[in-house]
Formats: sequence, structure tokens, C-alpha cells
Amino acid sequence: MKPISTATLKKRREREGYSQRQLASLCNCTQAAISALETGTMTRCSEDLATQIAKWLRRDVDELFTRHEDTRVPRMTNAAGTKRQPVPQAA
Repeated sequence: MKPISTATLKKRREREGYSQRQLASLCNCTQAAISALETGTMTRCSEDLATQIAKWLRRDVDELFTRHEDTRVPRMTNAAGTKRQPVPQAA
């Protein structure tokens, strides 16, 4: 999903009294992801993340994001959420 307006996201977040870090924590994403959405660096996000942002900003998803049915963006996780397997140690 793509933000309709990066400025609107920031204004809504500030109006609700959240810092980027607080909103990220509520949405289970990183502060960098919220920042990137607000600055336009990250042009798309998952529907799950968009839904969480809209929920905490007390808005309909369609008021903040446009849907792109033909593309799928996986939910972003931080390094703690990785599924990497440990590399075997050489003997």
C-alpha cells in the first residue's frame, strides 16, 4: 500500500501525540519504517502495517493509503525477527 500523503501521516501522528518510536512500537515495526513512510523514502508498505498505522491514527486505511492489488510487499521485521539459521562453525 502506498501513502496518499506523507505530510498527512506525520500530521496525524503528531495530532494523536505519538512520537515515531511510539507509533512504531504500537504497530510492531521499526521507527525507521515510520520515518521512511513520512519522508517518502519508503513508497510502499504491507497492508498489515498500513492497517495498524490507520488504527492507531484513528483513520480508515483508505484515508491514508491507496491499495495496489497487483503487488505484494512483505511485512518488514527487524533483525530480532529474522528466521536465519546459524552458520556451522569450522572445526
